[in-house]
Amino acid sequence: MTSIGVVMTLHRRLGLIVGPAVLLWFLSGVVLLWVPYPSLTEREWLLTAETIQLPDCCAAVSRLLERLDRPEGIESVRIRMVGGRPVATTQSLNGTMVSLTADTVETIAPLSREWAQRIALQSAPGKAVEEMNMVDHDVWTVHQRFDPHRPLWKVQLSGERRSVLYVSSVTGDVVQDTTADERRWNLVGAVIHWWYLPWLRRHWAWWDQVVWWVSAIGAATVVSGGLILGREWVKHGWSGLFVGRCRVHRVLGVIAGISACCWMASGWLSMDHGRWFSDGKVNVEDRERFMGGRLIPRDVESIADFSATLVDETVKEIRLIKMAGIVHLVARTSPSHQAIWVMTGPDESPREALQDEVVKVAARPLLGDGVLTITKANGSDVGICSATGGETASSLIRVETTDPGARGVQVDGRTGAVVERVDSSRRLYHRLFDGLHRWDVPWFSQHCDLRRMLMSLWCLLGAGLAGSGIWVGLFRSGVEDSQPDAGVRR
Repeated sequence: MTSIGVVMTLHRRLGLIVGPAVLLWFLSGVVLLWVPYPSLTEREWLLTAETIQLPDCCAAVSRLLERLDRPEGIESVRIRMVGGRPVATTQSLNGTMVSLTADTVETIAPLSREWAQRIALQSAPGKAVEEMNMVDHDVWTVHQRFDPHRPLWKVQLSGERRSVLYVSSVTGDVVQDTTADERRWNLVGAVIHWWYLPWLRRHWAWWDQVVWWVSAIGAATVVSGGLILGREWVKHGWSGLFVGRCRVHRVLGVIAGISACCWMASGWLSMDHGRWFSDGKVNVEDRERFMGGRLIPRDVESIADFSATLVDETVKEIRLIKMAGIVHLVARTSPSHQAIWVMTGPDESPREALQDEVVKVAARPLLGDGVLTITKANGSDVGICSATGGETASSLIRVETTDPGARGVQVDGRTGAVVERVDSSRRLYHRLFDGLHRWDVPWFSQHCDLRRMLMSLWCLLGAGLAGSGIWVGLFRSGVEDSQPDAGVRR
């Protein structure tokens, strides 16, 4: 068998194996473009959150930290109203969480059914609870970001939307909400597209390997089809491509082949997770160095009662964070407004953003010597079209070195946490995946509807390419569609 014969056989057999998966990826991608996976955004939470009852909401900060302190180390403390009670939650350096009532300093976990019901009803005024039970996970909470909150109270609410809320038994936060329409569409959208089958997705390592290999084979199948199409064009010209049983498949290959190759290859990159490119993860040691040491009771012993400072504010959330050894208090009053006080320095008026010099000093242990530059997100940055990623993208602060390697970190301007390490490998990954797979580029960020329509057309053409390939592979005879050596085309 000639080399092109090997490629054609490989293309046909691989297509029959992974073709259905590729077809479903394209079709579910269309749904996902218009109906994103359910997510409770920070904006939605802030709009329904209770106002913290100042100035008598909380015990002394040092007392809270003494009770909340753990061997893993505290990264931040968050205070907000939960079902009519002020609750303080620590985020540990390893991601675990512990919560106490902020006034009486009592542990809230596991959250009682009655308290969880009050939280759900406060989040959805005018609704009634129809059904309520505790779950570890389901298809809408299978992602590992929910792990610190498990188990979850699943609350079915009344109303036409058939809303379901998920309340953390650890912190009392509503961590997820879904409606009947979101659930229906996402069963044929995100669940298929991301392979969010609970029995598979709950085991991250298995899911990672399965989806990586299937997407790799899918990418190889599309690329091999491009090689066959190119060889046929060189040998027979355009007129020789569009004859025989494969003509529809080849027409679609000419129209959508390159875009399908880009989309499959970039989709494969979404499962890279550090295999070829750096993964951008920030480990516990780096988080602690960025903070200038973990947050401990001694850091706040000299801090005056912060509730008196905020008594004139309508505060929905208070955070204590530490950067470069300096404790900051962040008070969120609305989705678009926050006030930041430096608690361990001279008495200053509040700021709306973290100080650039403090961010640079905090990043220095991670980036080494050299000049550091800061770039802040603006309205033309990528990610704005994302249904849930715009909030995070718009608050990011990028700190980079000026050396040729341009190492850097991404800092969340709302929480003061370092969220990603950046180097040349990570930048290349973002350009390839974000640009080719999601079209997250500046121009399209200003034309979101046009982006969705064009990407939908792209996905439909890819689905046609995959579907016609499956048809040809299943129903053609064993004789090749073309016999170039004999000069005969069927």
